Amino acid sequence: MLLKQCSFYTKWKLKLQLVVLLAAKALIFEHNIMSISSIESLTQDTKDESKEQTQEENNEVLKVLEEKITMIDPKHTSGDSEAISNFLRSNKEVKWYMALLGIRIVAFVLCLIAFSILGANEQKILVNEEITNWFSSGFSVKTPYEFRWYDYDEFKYSFSANVIAFVYSGLQICYLVKYLITKNHTINPKLHGYFNVAIDQTLAYVLISASSSAATAAHLYKSYWIEHDAHKFIEMADASVSMSFFAFVTFALASLVSGFILFRFT
Repeated sequence: MLLKQCSFYTKWKLKLQLVVLLAAKALIFEHNIMSISSIESLTQDTKDESKEQTQEENNEVLKVLEEKITMIDPKHTSGDSEAISNFLRSNKEVKWYMALLGIRIVAFVLCLIAFSILGANEQKILVNEEITNWFSSGFSVKTPYEFRWYDYDEFKYSFSANVIAFVYSGLQICYLVKYLITKNHTINPKLHGYFNVAIDQTLAYVLISASSSAATAAHLYKSYWIEHDAHKFIEMADASVSMSFFAFVTFALASLVSGFILFRFT
C-alpha cells in the first residue's frame, strides 16, 4: 500500500512539473512577441534599452518559475527517483530478513525439541538374569536394567549437534530482531553475510551427519530394545532423530536465504 501511494505521488508530481514548465514557456513566448511588437515602433537607443529590459523581465520570470518548481520538488526528479529506488530496495531487504528470521525461529524450536527429547530418553526395565552357584544348578531372577541415551556414542553426537545449532539459532534471532527494530547492522553486513552462509552450511552438514548416525544406531539396536520391551526408549529416540532431520532442512534453507541476501543486497 505504501509503495502504491509513493508511486502515485511521484507520477502526479512529475505531471505538475511538466504543466508548470509548459506554462512558463508559453508565458515567455507571449511576452517576447508582445515585447518585439512594441519595440519595433521605437528609436534605436530606445530599442536597445527595451531589449535589455525585456531580457531582465524574462530572467525574473524564469527565476520565479524555478523557485516554484523547487517548492514542489526540493530534491528534483532524479533525486526523488533515487530515493524511491532506495526505499523499494530497503523494503525488499527487510522482507527477506523477516523470512530469514522465521526460518531461524523454526530451526531454534526444532533443535530444542530434538535434544530435549533425547536428553529425557531413559527407561528402566526388569530383565531375567541367570544366577548359578556351586550348590545349585542355577536359577533366574529379575534385575533392574536401565537404557540411557548417553550409553550410545551416536546419540551423544546428535545431542551435541542439536545443542550447538540451538545456541547459534538463538544468537541469530537476537541479531535479526535488533536489525529489524533499529535498521542498523551491528557488524559489517558483507562480513556477517559470509559468516552466516559458512556457519549455516557447516551446521547443516553436521546435523545431517548426526541425524544419520543416530538413525542408523536406532535401526541396528531396535531388535535388542524390542526384545527387552524398551518401547518407550525406541519411540523417543525415533522422535528425536526426526526433529534433527527437520532441523537440518531448516538450516539448509537458511543457508540459501543468507546467500541470496549476501549477493543481492550487500
